[in-house]
Order: sequence, then structure tokens, then C-alpha cells
Amino acid sequence: MSSQGTVRLQVSDLLAHPGEAREETVIVPVAVSITNADVSSDADAQLKLRSITDGVVVRGRATTVADLTCTRCLLTWTEAMDVPIEAVFRVEPDDSDEELPILAGGHIDVGVLVHDEISLALPNRPLCSPDCLGLCPTCGNDLNMDPCDGHGEAPASPFSALRGMFADEPSPEP
Repeated sequence: MSSQGTVRLQVSDLLAHPGEAREETVIVPVAVSITNADVSSDADAQLKLRSITDGVVVRGRATTVADLTCTRCLLTWTEAMDVPIEAVFRVEPDDSDEELPILAGGHIDVGVLVHDEISLALPNRPLCSPDCLGLCPTCGNDLNMDPCDGHGEAPASPFSALRGMFADEPSPEP
């Protein structure tokens, strides 16, 4: 987990009463950049904390805004994100990455949780639309806005003699 956006909540009162619940609204500063997706604003998180025998279950949603760039045509846009949040905080968490620790003094850090869930929800390869045509590899025109009429003959290449060499041979069977 990252150290970004620490927001601690006191849960000692819940730990003393298994089965009790309460709702919390927190604002978490988020700054994450993954290739063509960026979030650099606050996330609003609506969370429900429910006490269990040796910990607290946190469920809810976080909303924020992401700046995205299409990986095909380089169009940029802003998109709202609504990310589900769910985690188990335990007094003595197991060694897996599925449980988070309850910190000294009976606090949990939901800021790190919200930050990480938003980071994981960002698209690796954002597309402005599923049928985006991208950019022309020759002239760079956005093929969604201005389709190219072609560019004539390919420039002379030292490999042009090989171009027709394999065209008549059948492809190998897998």
C-alpha cells in the first residue's frame, strides 16, 4: 500500500461492541498517475464501518474525477469515477494482503485504502470509444475526425525485395 492520503478514523468504540455499525464520510486527497490516466483531486468516500469480533469491516464507495488520454487517438477527457471500497481491518491481521491492521490507539487508515482502490480502478489503456480508429501511422491524422485518402506508394526500403517473397506460401499450421 502507498503512503498517499492518510485519513485515520477512531474505531475503539466499535471494537468494544461487535455487531455495531456507523457511517463515515471522508475526503481523501488522491494523486496518482498511470500512463494515460491521472487523478489529482480529492475523493469523497461514503463508508459504513461494522464491528466484528476482532476487527472492523469497511464497505462503501469513493467518487472522484480522472483525466484520461485515449491510447489510440490521444484525445483527452475527464471522467467521473465511482469506485467500490471494501476491506477488513483486524487487531491481529493474518499474513495475507487481504486484511489490514488496526493501528495503535484503535485507529484505521481509510485514506490509504481509498487511494489504492482508486489507483486499481484506473484503466490501463483508456479508449475514447471502443471503435476508436486511432492515428494514421504515416501522417498522424486523427482517423476518427479526418480519414486519410492513402499515401501512395510506400517509401523505398532496403527490405522491399522481400515484400512479395512470402505472399504465395501457405501459412504454417498451428
